[in-house]
Order: sequence, then C-alpha cells, then structure tokens
Amino acid sequence: MGKATITIRIDDRVRMLSTLLALTTWPEQEQALHPHGTHAHVHRVREALAHAEEHAAAVTMQEMLESGLSLDVVFSYVNVLSWPGIRARAGELPSWAPEHWSTQMRDFMHANRVSDIWARDKVAWSEAEQQAIRALAKGDPLDLLTRVFGLQADSLIFQPNLSYPTEQTIGFRADKTLIAVVPPPVAWGTNPPWPYDDNPADPYREAFSTYARILLGEMIAASPESQELIHKNRLPVPNTFLARHPDVIDQFSTLLVSGLTAIALEEVHGEVEAKSYLVMTHKAHGFQALPAVIDVLRHYLGEQAAGKFTSFAEYLPSFFNSLRIADRLKKM
Repeated sequence: MGKATITIRIDDRVRMLSTLLALTTWPEQEQALHPHGTHAHVHRVREALAHAEEHAAAVTMQEMLESGLSLDVVFSYVNVLSWPGIRARAGELPSWAPEHWSTQMRDFMHANRVSDIWARDKVAWSEAEQQAIRALAKGDPLDLLTRVFGLQADSLIFQPNLSYPTEQTIGFRADKTLIAVVPPPVAWGTNPPWPYDDNPADPYREAFSTYARILLGEMIAASPESQELIHKNRLPVPNTFLARHPDVIDQFSTLLVSGLTAIALEEVHGEVEAKSYLVMTHKAHGFQALPAVIDVLRHYLGEQAAGKFTSFAEYLPSFFNSLRIADRLKKM
C-alpha cells in the first residue's frame, strides 16, 4: 500500500473535553458495562481534579450526556472553540450547545491549572503520538473511502486519547477533515491498555471504521430515498443484534461499516488480520451475513472501478437484493 494519509495530532480542545468527561458519571457507566484497565493518565487526572466534579463545566457535560447527545456530537463542539482563548466563535454555536459552556470551560481550565496536570504526563502523550505514527505508517484509507462515498474529505486526523472515554472511539467532521479520537487498545482483564503500535491493525481498524461511519451517516442523512430503502429492507442479522440495535439505520450502518472495515484491513494488513476482525465482529454481533456483505461490497468496488458508479449511494438500490442472493449462496 502507499504512503499513509492519516495525520496524527493532539488537540488540546479534545483533551479538555475528555478531561471534563472524566468528572462525570461516564467512567462508572463504562466500567459497569465492560470492566477494563485504563491508562495511568486517567487515574492521575481523576485524582488531581476530584475536587472539581461540581464545577459548572463538568455539570454541563453531565447534563448533555443525560440529554441523550452522543459523544460524537458533544466532541464536535471543538469546531467552534478557539484555543488557547477557549471562546466559542460568535454566530457558529450549534443549537444543542449551551451558550455559556465555553466561559465555564475557560474558568475550569484556569482555576484548576489543567494544562499543568497534562504537562506532568507529557512523556506519556508524546509516546502515544509516536506509537500512533508508527502504527499508521502505511495504508491509504482515503482511497477506499473515496471509492465508496465519493470525495467527501480532504484529510484524515487521528487523535490519540489517553483519557475518557477509555475504550470508545469518537468521530466527527471539521470542514473537509474527518477526525477520529481513538483510545489505546484495551488489554486483557484489568491490565493497562496496549501501546498503539502493539498491533498496528488495531488503530487502523478503529480509524477507518470511524471515518466510514461518519461518511455513511452523512450519506444517509442527505438522502430520504436511501433512508426509505433501508427501512423497507430487512437485514439478515440475528434477533439478538436487533434487540441491542433497535434503530434500523443503526443496524444497516453497523453491518455495512463492518464489511468495509474488513476489506480495508485486508488491503493494508493482510488476510490474517481481516479474518481475525471477522471472528471478533461475529462474536460481538453474531453477523453470519458479514461474508456476504463483503462479497457484495467487492462487487460494488469492481463496478465502481469500471466506471458504472461514482459512489455507493448510486448502488444502494441494488445492494439489498444482491445481499439476499449472496447470503443464500453462502448458506448452500
């Protein structure tokens, strides 16, 4: 594969939001769902800022979590936030964002000397950045993403995240840039997480699937016809998955992004990593149909390369029938 197109960047605005999240109920909720070890930086931040749990900035973060906003949406707040001034740009505040949150953040940062807390772990952040650079040194995810979704992004950012959330990747758009905020890979049991470059396929998988999720969500949101097609066609997925993901769009997105990610892994890291991902995804979701999805996506990519389609949106009307046929053939 060619040179990497992912830029590694540590954005202090993202670190600030992660620090605020550390003071909410998120850490306890995350551990209750899946007990796991966390980076030493997490513990030091929580300990140093325990006295600030009731600060207005942290309370506002808690309120937004309780309102049902996703972390993808909440973290996209950095798009309107200046640094180091920590001021929201006038006239650009999203409708869901509290008007005075940036003022609260500014007070939180200065009153608690948060930058000094980060500085104590400067080496850990620097190591994480270098690990991510090594892990993502090859592969061109932008090529496959463009073939599927059209040219919807000019650049890709990977933000190492040693703080919260500790096992969930966050993704959002900033103009023509797609941003993935990625934690280090969770280790076995309660051991600290692995370095980013322990297995380079892990951060690549997280980054690619996040970029694909952003672009697919935008494609669906922009097309009422696509939404209608997805709602009309039942997917060959198990009832256990349907119970965990009652939203039809979420079902479709999870299945399609999983198929695309498997293809991306095989292209960059080889068949062994792709098969390992298939096993992991089957264990998580029970996706018997995933090999059929991959076959259909490969067919689309062949047709796209031949000039028949410019993006997957054009192919979507054919996708569901092709998937039903491919799924039946796989079961024969």
